[in-house]
Amino acid sequence: MSLEGDSLFEKQTQCILLTFLKEKTFVNRIVAEEICKLEKKVTEESDDDDGIQTDGHCASLSFFRSEDLCREIGVRLAQMGDGLDQGINHDAVEGFIQAHEINQPQQDGTKTLSTIIDGLTDQRTTVIQDMPQERSVLLLTLWLLEKTVLEQPRLLPHIFRTTVQYITTRFQNYIYQLGGWENLH
Repeated sequence: MSLEGDSLFEKQTQCILLTFLKEKTFVNRIVAEEICKLEKKVTEESDDDDGIQTDGHCASLSFFRSEDLCREIGVRLAQMGDGLDQGINHDAVEGFIQAHEINQPQQDGTKTLSTIIDGLTDQRTTVIQDMPQERSVLLLTLWLLEKTVLEQPRLLPHIFRTTVQYITTRFQNYIYQLGGWENLH
């Protein structure tokens, strides 16, 4: 995978995670405000990085500007994860929050995230037991992001960045083997 491909995948992941969070109905006004602030920051960063390449094209325009595709994928992921609350130990959310409160924002939290997701995966609730391993881990990751943001909205920027890093590192090849995010069903 090239660095350019990694960067594009990361931008796609950011777009999809933002859409995933926006598709969830959060009654907490603070959560909604934090999501809006994060979206603005991510959009500004993307616009800064979206320079014209030597062939005259912008690296991420083909996907990142396709909000319909982002929305479709984000909605699909939200629907796939809707049943995860049943049978999952919510103590994992508290552990994740505590770990992020201890860590400095510049520290890489993917190791902590990986440990917590591994623990959740070991529970193998009925909702995920029939799914391929990669899909169940991805959905558990999104579930943990959502629940953590609900509990501690102020941690959203750090947890979002950690989740994007984790998905980029762990699932990029899986998503590419599927033929892209749009083929995740």
